[in-house]
Amino acid sequence: MHSPEEDPSKIKEFGYLTIKERLIKRFVVARDVLGKHWRDELAESDPFFNTKLGADFMGSVSQAISDTSRGHVDRIERVVVAMEKLAGIKITRVV
Repeated sequence: MHSPEEDPSKIKEFGYLTIKERLIKRFVVARDVLGKHWRDELAESDPFFNTKLGADFMGSVSQAISDTSRGHVDRIERVVVAMEKLAGIKITRVV
């Protein structure tokens, strides 16, 4: 069963949202909770995101918002899980 916030047109056309699309939706929720300085907060709370590679991960997730062909699903998941943990959002299974 699909959650009500999923895009009905996609469900009707394809029957589901991809893992990447679900992760992007979760990213948007976590970003809204953390606010506009989410990158700084994430870098302060997790040493990985205070590195060049971590910054690249955060950048690719941001780009995936406007272009879903961007950002690898594993990178998106790493950022989303860390953000949800920081924001106090209950982490849900992706699959």
